[in-house]
Amino acid sequence: MNKLGNFVLNDVCDVLDTYRGRDKFIRTLCYTSKLIGSFSSDELFTKRCQIFSSQMSATRAVLRLFDDLPMLKYSLQYGFGKQEPDPFMASIGLVANIVDQLYFPVDKIAWLADMKLIHVQNNIWDTASTAIYVLSLYLNILRTIRYLNILHNHKECLSGECDKSALMKLLVTQQTEYLTFIRLSLDLVHAVNCLPPGFLWSSKLQSWQVGLIGTVSSFLGLYQLFAKKYKSE
Repeated sequence: MNKLGNFVLNDVCDVLDTYRGRDKFIRTLCYTSKLIGSFSSDELFTKRCQIFSSQMSATRAVLRLFDDLPMLKYSLQYGFGKQEPDPFMASIGLVANIVDQLYFPVDKIAWLADMKLIHVQNNIWDTASTAIYVLSLYLNILRTIRYLNILHNHKECLSGECDKSALMKLLVTQQTEYLTFIRLSLDLVHAVNCLPPGFLWSSKLQSWQVGLIGTVSSFLGLYQLFAKKYKSE
């Protein structure tokens, strides 16, 4: 294997060795198989793609059962968001962390109900977990928009100075945040669609549209993950 092949293989393995990286790969497989299956005229192949997509989604659901403590650790480290550029972002970040922490026990109950391990109405808990996820995405979109606004104002200040390295660093950060905004927006469109009929565009997207939205969002997430890895090296 040539040096490029070894380089790519090592990078992929490094990402797969992390929980977050493995989750993003599984998510990508989930939605790409759903997208491919929705365009196939072969019913058997479509069914196989749907089964594979469903299993990948179930795998992610099981892995989420262990996310409570890492989220709690992150929330405690974040605190009141003193490291944020302004109080608005700190407030949004704090509320988003509380919402995210609430999501996991609700998601667990929904999973237990879906597996018939407890006797509750799983539709109610599924809807509740999705609604919390929608709220979390909305808050993070607000936070991203605010950060982009701060970066834009800061870029105008740097444009009149001679510090090109600082300006280039800001432009890279700005590009990353634009990609984050697009990814979060796509996830919001998908999440709202998962809510019961009657709320905005809920339950109105076709299978191929869900697959396309999820696929694009997943590849953006993978790109950002690898970009962050290269930046830290």
